[in-house]
Amino acid sequence: MRVTIVGAAGPTGLWLCREALRAGHAVTAVSRRPDPLPLDPNPELSVAQADALSGDGLDDAVAGADAVLSTLGCAYTRRPVSIYSVGTRNIVEVMRRSPSARRLVVVSSGLTYPPPRGNWFADHLVFPLLRNVLGRTLYADMRAMEEYLHTVDEIDWTVMRPGRLIDADQVSDYRVDLDHPTQGTTTRADLAAAMVAELGRRDHLRRAVAPTTNRRKAR
Repeated sequence: MRVTIVGAAGPTGLWLCREALRAGHAVTAVSRRPDPLPLDPNPELSVAQADALSGDGLDDAVAGADAVLSTLGCAYTRRPVSIYSVGTRNIVEVMRRSPSARRLVVVSSGLTYPPPRGNWFADHLVFPLLRNVLGRTLYADMRAMEEYLHTVDEIDWTVMRPGRLIDADQVSDYRVDLDHPTQGTTTRADLAAAMVAELGRRDHLRRAVAPTTNRRKAR
């Protein structure tokens, strides 16, 4: 497939570019900065500069693509966050104008919505602190993004809700569950591999899935 990756300059985005190329896809790596990306030369790789928040350059970056994979995101902040909802809305609007781009995979979080009750300490103290205090504006924007996608019918979208993202040097035997993570962490390598795998699946259209790394295999 011809795949446009938005947010390619971030740590997850770089993994995603490598995994998509390894799977045989032609990749357009999109970054809002002109800095060169630390990716090995590949005849199936091209680089585009675009800003998902403003929409500048997105039409050219998505032109000819079959699918868009987005790793847009930001760190915890007390300031208002709009990169998830506005960025995703801009991507969808560009895809609507494209004759070929119909598959969209975006990254949210396993904490965006309260998970089923499990550990009392995490459910009553840790998760509420992260969701309602430290990451209040971030998770609010993720929810806005997901709620918006539920109004989109003509695009085959999937939301990825990973656990806490950590680094690893390779893809593991990760698992993908519906709605909520079953493990606490997800390596960026596993998230990238799961996003690429969604390009060949039809059973997760218009719903949220949670890729997580099996604890015994996390590195």
